[in-house]
Amino acid sequence: MERVSNRVWSRHRTIGSAVRAAQDGTVIAIAAGIYHEHVVIDKSLTLLADGDEGTVELVAGTGPAVAVRAGDAAVHGLTLRGAGPDGVTVAVHGGRLTLESAEIADGSVDVRGGAAARLLDCRVSGAVGAAVRAAGGAEVQATGLVLEEIRGDAVVVQDTARVVLDRLRVQKVSGRGVLATASGTIVLTDADIGYTGGPAVEVTGSGRARLVGVTLHDAVADGLRVTGSAPFGSAWWVPLRPEHGGEARAGEEGAVGGVRAERCTVTRSGGTGVAVSGDGQVALIGTAIEHSGAAGVLALEDARVALSDTGLRAGRQTALALRGRAEVRVSGGELADSAGNGLFAADETRVLMDGVAVSRSAYSSVHLTGAAVAALLDCAVAETPEFGVRASDRALLRMSGGEISGAGYGGVQVDGNADAVVRAVTVTGSEVGVRVDTPHRPLLADCTIRDVRRSGLEIAPGASMIARGCTVDAVGGTGVLVDSGATPMLQDCTLTSIEGTGVAIWEGAAPEIRGLTITGCAKNGVYAAEGAHGRLIDCDIAKTRYPAVFVGAGADPLLHRLHVHDVDEDLNLADGAKATFSGCWSTTVGQVTIPQSDPSLRSAPLPAVLGAPVAARASGTGATVAEADLGSLMAQLNDLVGLQRVKKDVNTMVNLVQIVKRRREAGLAPPPLSRHLVFAGNPGTGKTTVARLYGQLLASLGMLAKGHLVEVDRGTLVGEYVGHTAPKTTAAFRRALGGVLFIDEAYSLVPPGNGSDFGQEAIATLVKLMEDHRDEAVVIVAGYPDQMTTFIAANPGLSSRFSRTLTFDDYSSDELVEIVESQARQFQYELDAEARAALMSYFDSQPRSEGFGNGRFARKVFQLMTERHASRISKLLESADDDLSTLLADDLPEGDPR
Repeated sequence: MERVSNRVWSRHRTIGSAVRAAQDGTVIAIAAGIYHEHVVIDKSLTLLADGDEGTVELVAGTGPAVAVRAGDAAVHGLTLRGAGPDGVTVAVHGGRLTLESAEIADGSVDVRGGAAARLLDCRVSGAVGAAVRAAGGAEVQATGLVLEEIRGDAVVVQDTARVVLDRLRVQKVSGRGVLATASGTIVLTDADIGYTGGPAVEVTGSGRARLVGVTLHDAVADGLRVTGSAPFGSAWWVPLRPEHGGEARAGEEGAVGGVRAERCTVTRSGGTGVAVSGDGQVALIGTAIEHSGAAGVLALEDARVALSDTGLRAGRQTALALRGRAEVRVSGGELADSAGNGLFAADETRVLMDGVAVSRSAYSSVHLTGAAVAALLDCAVAETPEFGVRASDRALLRMSGGEISGAGYGGVQVDGNADAVVRAVTVTGSEVGVRVDTPHRPLLADCTIRDVRRSGLEIAPGASMIARGCTVDAVGGTGVLVDSGATPMLQDCTLTSIEGTGVAIWEGAAPEIRGLTITGCAKNGVYAAEGAHGRLIDCDIAKTRYPAVFVGAGADPLLHRLHVHDVDEDLNLADGAKATFSGCWSTTVGQVTIPQSDPSLRSAPLPAVLGAPVAARASGTGATVAEADLGSLMAQLNDLVGLQRVKKDVNTMVNLVQIVKRRREAGLAPPPLSRHLVFAGNPGTGKTTVARLYGQLLASLGMLAKGHLVEVDRGTLVGEYVGHTAPKTTAAFRRALGGVLFIDEAYSLVPPGNGSDFGQEAIATLVKLMEDHRDEAVVIVAGYPDQMTTFIAANPGLSSRFSRTLTFDDYSSDELVEIVESQARQFQYELDAEARAALMSYFDSQPRSEGFGNGRFARKVFQLMTERHASRISKLLESADDDLSTLLADDLPEGDPR
């Protein structure tokens, strides 16, 4: 052992002389006193404060007080003061240093290169810049480290350095508490970081951090801020988009460019509790985020956040907010007492919440807007003055299980251009249970709506939806309100204890209602206002105080197999009402007005008149109008140019449908009938036109409710990430209910050599929907003949559902000329004989390659002829009326107009 004392008799009056004289492994005991020197250590030795006589204080004049360049050194019990020009008091740029029970004042600890440092029960104060910095490949471990009164950041980890801190205490820091940047890694356990001017913890670039049992509090800025610029694919993240890749392996330490926090607390931050941007990644497990000055968790840009059993409480803004393309998964935990929304998701964000409680939000508990997509599974949403769950703009909502209670405006609101699938959800204690105001057809299945003040279910003017297997109970107003022009479908639903009317149908509305049970209404069971339409089939109405059914002037609802019982009066018809009754009966009714059917007819199929589309029935007398429509539509089909094989096939199918109807009416088993079709043909051969006519033909025959055409392609059906395709396909299919879903270029759903493509998910979803709604929609798939064969073979369910293929032949030159002549007549032009002959030769000369557009090509030629005609006529000083309408051979385009 060597001894150092600044007394005259001492062998070593300076620490430096003792270090220079020491051998490896030497222990140097230093007597109390102040030593003004700069100590460089390049060997393995120990500096030890000697005894209890007083403090050993090492004060640097220039440069750091202690600089370790090599060896394995230890410093115990010293006070190190002062710093060089770079503000460093302890510099470890080589070797290893253990610093125990040391006070570092007015400077910092700097560890870099391949060096390592271990700090035990040390305190750093008064530093400028960074109290502890680790850079390069340095490693730092610290236990019981206290950092305070820092003008800058408390801990900075950069490059590929790694810092592990246990029981860290940070306070009164003007900058950040902890910063991990570049590829630096920091591990914090049982830490307390507070009163920072910047974020308590910040991770940028490819920095990584793991926090266990850490408290971040009283930061002027954000509690935890993560700004990533790392490649996708962390160790713990479950990707929602395929380009992110990666598998989930819970429990691994950190992530590339990310933070993992377990059993932590973030409280009283002046800004956001946890802010994640860039492509930063954060996992919060068993963590509490409370009293944040802004959002509890804010995810921006391409951020990815996973929350498990984490509570976001009492924030001054929204608890969980998403913007950009951020993705968030939440399992368990709660979003409570926020001054904004519980969850707000906008832009192209994605969120999955499973078993989360959202309560006491000042705004709507859950608000989705932009093109956000959210899945809420078994969540409990409670106590908000606005909406429990709102999907607006172009958002997609999928909600399954759980409960929504105490929502001031409404339990679920779907508006704008949003869409939703809501299953097995209970809505209680709101103003309105569910309100739909969107052109899409949201699905409400197996839900319960009860104890609402105004309406159980509202369908806004012009909107549509599907409600299946739902119960509406204890409503202060109307059970189901179908506003003007709305066209919802209700199937197997139950309405009980309604203080107003069970179902109110306003002017122009045309609901399709099947299997509805209404019991206990203070007013009518069904109220069809003046000019209302709709169909009620297999419904049961009982115990209403007003007449069970009211039909206003001009209203023409169709009621088939309706049973009314236990009421004073079954029907009240206003003057001019046009209701149609079939197979209906009343029992235990004081005043019977509904035409009573023979009991044998109560199980009869829907008569043809009741199958006619609402639009047809509203303008005339049902079957007569339908027959007239059928004749007109067949004439339109037969007037199309060419397509002889297609016309023959469609005529055959129309005849078959008519026989099916007649056999059903006669009580005979119908022959097999597959309404779904494959249209195989090259572009421009009339596939879309025939699909539109086919839907209208089926509607005129009573096989479809509307007969409208919804045209989609791969982009409409297939999503960009896992979980998006099924909702998109379902939304498109629901828009087509009552009509035809026409999928152009359907073969693109199965691109060659890509077995994991999301198109397969779209096909599987489509097959199931076709089965679930076998009588409610027709699907037509179209594309090139050879590729459609591949498409049908892609899924076993397709071949059984698409058993008939219509082949659309290319147009001959004669037929192309006929198309041009048809266009000319439509726009009041005519072709002279020379022009017609030239046009025939022109079409004969055109190559029929894959890009040839058939009818589209002919229409393009006509357009170019009118343009050349206009240019020619404009040069004439005088022109006769014939000149303005006659197309000549000179007006033909030169070369290939494609």
